Amino acid sequence: MDALQPRMTPEEALAALATMTEDDFPSVPEEEDDIDDAFVERFIEAGRRAVGRPSLTAPGQRSPQVTIRLPESVNARVIDLAVRTGRRRSQVVRDALDAYLEKAA
Repeated sequence: MDALQPRMTPEEALAALATMTEDDFPSVPEEEDDIDDAFVERFIEAGRRAVGRPSLTAPGQRSPQVTIRLPESVNARVIDLAVRTGRRRSQVVRDALDAYLEKAA
Protein backbone atom coordinates (compact mmCIF):
# COMPACT_ATOMS: atom_id res chain seq x y z
CA MET A 1 0.00 0.00 0.00
CA ASP A 2 1.30 3.47 -0.81
CA ALA A 3 1.58 5.98 2.01
CA LEU A 4 -1.04 8.66 2.27
CA GLN A 5 -0.13 11.32 -0.23
CA PRO A 6 -0.13 15.05 0.59
CA ARG A 7 -3.03 17.06 -0.76
CA MET A 8 -5.46 14.14 -0.78
CA THR A 9 -9.10 15.01 -0.49
CA PRO A 10 -10.82 13.72 2.66
CA GLU A 11 -12.62 11.14 0.55
CA GLU A 12 -9.35 9.90 -0.98
CA ALA A 13 -7.73 9.67 2.45
CA LEU A 14 -10.66 7.68 3.88
CA ALA A 15 -10.61 5.33 0.90
CA ALA A 16 -6.86 4.79 1.33
CA LEU A 17 -7.19 4.19 5.08
CA ALA A 18 -9.99 1.68 4.53
CA THR A 19 -7.65 -0.58 2.56
CA MET A 20 -4.61 -0.27 4.82
CA THR A 21 -3.47 -3.15 6.98
CA GLU A 22 -1.29 -3.32 10.06
CA ASP A 23 1.72 -3.87 7.80
CA ASP A 24 1.22 -0.41 6.26
CA PHE A 25 1.96 1.32 9.57
CA PRO A 26 5.49 1.67 10.97
CA SER A 27 6.18 -0.48 13.99
CA VAL A 28 8.42 -0.07 16.99
CA PRO A 29 10.83 -2.87 17.84
CA GLU A 30 9.40 -4.89 20.71
CA GLU A 31 12.21 -3.96 23.12
CA GLU A 32 11.33 -0.24 22.61
CA ASP A 33 7.62 -0.84 23.04
CA ASP A 34 7.66 -1.08 26.84
CA ILE A 35 6.10 1.81 28.74
CA ASP A 36 6.97 1.89 32.43
CA ASP A 37 5.44 3.86 35.31
CA ALA A 38 8.26 6.43 35.21
CA PHE A 39 7.50 7.18 31.55
CA VAL A 40 3.81 7.63 32.35
CA GLU A 41 4.63 9.99 35.24
CA ARG A 42 6.94 12.09 33.01
CA PHE A 43 4.22 12.22 30.34
CA ILE A 44 1.58 13.38 32.85
CA GLU A 45 3.95 15.97 34.36
CA ALA A 46 4.78 17.36 30.90
CA GLY A 47 1.05 17.92 30.34
CA ARG A 48 0.84 19.96 33.55
CA ARG A 49 3.52 22.44 32.49
CA ALA A 50 2.25 25.87 31.56
CA VAL A 51 2.20 26.67 27.88
CA GLY A 52 2.79 30.19 26.60
CA ARG A 53 3.62 33.36 28.47
CA PRO A 54 3.20 33.58 32.26
CA SER A 55 -0.13 34.88 33.49
CA LEU A 56 -0.30 38.59 34.29
CA THR A 57 -3.14 37.92 36.73
CA ALA A 58 -1.93 35.06 38.93
CA PRO A 59 -0.22 31.71 38.41
CA GLY A 60 -2.62 29.28 36.77
CA GLN A 61 -5.15 31.98 35.88
CA ARG A 62 -5.82 33.23 32.40
CA SER A 63 -5.12 36.95 31.96
CA PRO A 64 -7.83 39.09 30.36
CA GLN A 65 -7.15 39.87 26.71
CA VAL A 66 -8.04 42.85 24.55
CA THR A 67 -7.66 42.71 20.78
CA ILE A 68 -7.17 46.03 19.02
CA ARG A 69 -6.64 47.12 15.45
CA LEU A 70 -4.06 49.83 14.89
CA PRO A 71 -3.33 52.16 12.02
CA GLU A 72 -0.08 51.12 10.32
CA SER A 73 1.64 54.32 11.49
CA VAL A 74 0.86 53.58 15.16
CA ASN A 75 1.86 49.94 14.78
CA ALA A 76 5.18 51.00 13.26
CA ARG A 77 5.83 53.31 16.23
CA VAL A 78 4.97 50.52 18.69
CA ILE A 79 7.33 48.13 16.92
CA ASP A 80 10.09 50.75 16.81
CA LEU A 81 9.79 51.44 20.54
CA ALA A 82 9.67 47.72 21.34
CA VAL A 83 12.85 47.07 19.37
CA ARG A 84 14.68 50.08 20.84
CA THR A 85 13.77 49.15 24.42
CA GLY A 86 14.05 45.36 24.10
CA ARG A 87 10.42 44.76 25.05
CA ARG A 88 7.59 42.91 23.36
CA ARG A 89 4.95 44.88 21.47
CA SER A 90 2.31 43.75 23.96
CA GLN A 91 4.34 45.19 26.85
CA VAL A 92 4.73 48.53 25.06
CA VAL A 93 0.97 48.68 24.47
CA ARG A 94 0.20 47.66 28.10
CA ASP A 95 2.57 50.35 29.41
CA ALA A 96 1.10 53.02 27.11
CA LEU A 97 -2.46 52.13 28.09
CA ASP A 98 -1.56 52.10 31.78
CA ALA A 99 0.09 55.56 31.49
CA TYR A 100 -2.95 56.91 29.61
CA LEU A 101 -5.34 55.57 32.22
CA GLU A 102 -3.24 57.01 35.07
CA LYS A 103 -3.44 60.47 33.46
CA ALA A 104 -7.18 60.15 32.82
CA ALA A 105 -7.97 59.20 36.43
